[in-house]
Amino acid sequence: MSKIQSKDIRNFCFISHGGAGKSTLTEMLLYNAGVIEQPGSVDKGNSQSDFSAVEKDHKHSVHNSYFNFEWHNKLFHFIDTPGYADFRSEVVSALKMVESAVLLIDAASGIEVNTGYVWELADKNDLAKAVFVNKIDKEEADFDKVLAELRSTYDDNFAVVTIPYYENGELVGIIDLLDEKMFKMEDGIDHPYDIPESEKDRVEEFEVELIESIVELNEELMIKYLDDEKITNKELTKAFEEEIAGEELVPVFTGSAVNNCGVAKFLDDLSKILPSAAESHINNLVKSGSAPETTTEDKFSAQICKTMVDPYIGKLSIFRVFSGKLQRDDRVYVPNIEEEIKMSKLYKLNGSEQKNVDDLSAGEFGAVAKIDVLETSYTMRDPEMDVYYKELEFPKPMYTRAAHPADGVDEEKMASVLQRYSDSDPTFNVEYNKNTKELLLTGMGTIHFIMIKDECKRKYDVDFTTTEPKVAYRETIQKTVDVEEKYKKQSGGRGQYGHVLMKMKPLPRGRGFEFEEEIFGGAIPGQYIPAVEKGIVEAKKEGTLAGYPVVDFKVVLYDGSYHDVDSSEMAFKIAASKAFRKGLAQAKSVLLEPIMNVEVTVPQDFMGDIMGDFNSRRGRIQGMDPTNGKQIIKAKVPQSEMFNYAVDLKSLTGGYGSFDMKFSHYDKVPSEISEKVIEERNSQSA
Repeated sequence: MSKIQSKDIRNFCFISHGGAGKSTLTEMLLYNAGVIEQPGSVDKGNSQSDFSAVEKDHKHSVHNSYFNFEWHNKLFHFIDTPGYADFRSEVVSALKMVESAVLLIDAASGIEVNTGYVWELADKNDLAKAVFVNKIDKEEADFDKVLAELRSTYDDNFAVVTIPYYENGELVGIIDLLDEKMFKMEDGIDHPYDIPESEKDRVEEFEVELIESIVELNEELMIKYLDDEKITNKELTKAFEEEIAGEELVPVFTGSAVNNCGVAKFLDDLSKILPSAAESHINNLVKSGSAPETTTEDKFSAQICKTMVDPYIGKLSIFRVFSGKLQRDDRVYVPNIEEEIKMSKLYKLNGSEQKNVDDLSAGEFGAVAKIDVLETSYTMRDPEMDVYYKELEFPKPMYTRAAHPADGVDEEKMASVLQRYSDSDPTFNVEYNKNTKELLLTGMGTIHFIMIKDECKRKYDVDFTTTEPKVAYRETIQKTVDVEEKYKKQSGGRGQYGHVLMKMKPLPRGRGFEFEEEIFGGAIPGQYIPAVEKGIVEAKKEGTLAGYPVVDFKVVLYDGSYHDVDSSEMAFKIAASKAFRKGLAQAKSVLLEPIMNVEVTVPQDFMGDIMGDFNSRRGRIQGMDPTNGKQIIKAKVPQSEMFNYAVDLKSLTGGYGSFDMKFSHYDKVPSEISEKVIEERNSQSA
């Protein structure tokens, strides 16, 4: 296409539960469009979508794959997203770049765990939606059952466009209700035929349903329909397109990607009825400033929706152009960092391939390499323009593990590589915990961690192991005590002398440490009092029970004595430290553990299981709130019981539960658990 206009661009992504066949359907789209000569296979490891070594080995998608091609004078951009829940951040990224989302459903399995999540996400992004019921050739496939399940599960109005056609129980093609043709598979290609006589009654039922679903949303067509006037296919298609763009109708297609059955016809229909890039809901994407027109005539604006880090090509920033036109060597303004940058090289992506281009227009996807300051969610715009796009909202990672370098791996290099990986994955966080002296990794789950470990090994030659993190326990006192300590040392020449009397009092949880002095009559000169506080501050870093920091207590220095010659800041610091440790023993110090605020969102059927599980984790239920047909169960649970909860909740609810967790406070550890913690800590120190 010599001149690209937004009205000629169709942007969509595939979404689904894992295993529904998105990557296979992607192969067939590319094959039918002439992008590839022969379709590859996920099982054989030669598909265009799953091109990384990790994806080939594990035979499922881990990252988004971006493609573009021309079809019937339309420019298509589409994204194949991963289906596993651990990689939901990729779906979030893809949905920000498109106008439409196509949900794939396995005709034998029906609606699965991740189906609902990605469907709700498409709704949240205000996108036009479509459904492709895949694997209709399988023996257990049941199109009617899937359709009924869709209609009973979601509030959308589903309008069937294509239905399967069988002969002697075997799939041989599909029937397109818009074109009123049967497309039969011959030599791997759909060939059009008249609808068989045996299918006409069934087809008529679906056609009437489709026509009625379209015309009842269009007053002009409704009048024609009621008056038995002829409604042309062009009129129906135009109304259908408007209703899909307005999210009033959801078209349903069917076929078999692996057999290339119905794929070309599916692409034909998408080119007719999906909204164009000119119909982007751009107003909903703008955080501040003026929403631009989705045309090349307006000034340039774009948003980075994905960043990738490769050891060879460096950082690759993938973006969607929302308005205007970007040319190579243009300077653009990035309001997130208040900097102008030069776009030296521009690329378009087709799977693993990166093609240099001179410009990118409104509605197109593009990429730029080796600009380290760019991050996911950043806005790029013409320096004279005023627009700021909303940041992407990614799922919050909740599965935490401590990382340890494998044999022969430098710990500093491991930390550097993991931090670099986290720069390209918003659901993977790396943080060093000073209290436990561990490098903590937080991700979406076990599969996520397996992929990260594999990629780090392959790309950077860095291997590591993970263990359950240590708990950052604390120690505190339970009663008020008076302590006295005199530090006196004489070893020839000037000696050391410091004498303190102080009161140690417990404080409410979360108060930390407080220090006061009530010295009268100069019993301790003012220049030595800061040394007393410093001695306690240093000593409280390690308690006497298991070496954990001491918190929530107050020290009142009320008396003491000094020596004109031998007293010093060091002497009073040591005296205070010794007095503090003596006080811990007298004040019956105990261990404290972090308690977390946990909110679990689950379908009603799982409430009893969740509450029973919380009880087994020493949790305390705080309340329940209904929301969107589900229940939010609130509880306070010790952190030590929650490290595996991200995995356990999936098992407990079949993947239908989600949770959020934040620190609440510290509380006393039960004596039987405290004894085990102290024993284990002391054995490690021995």
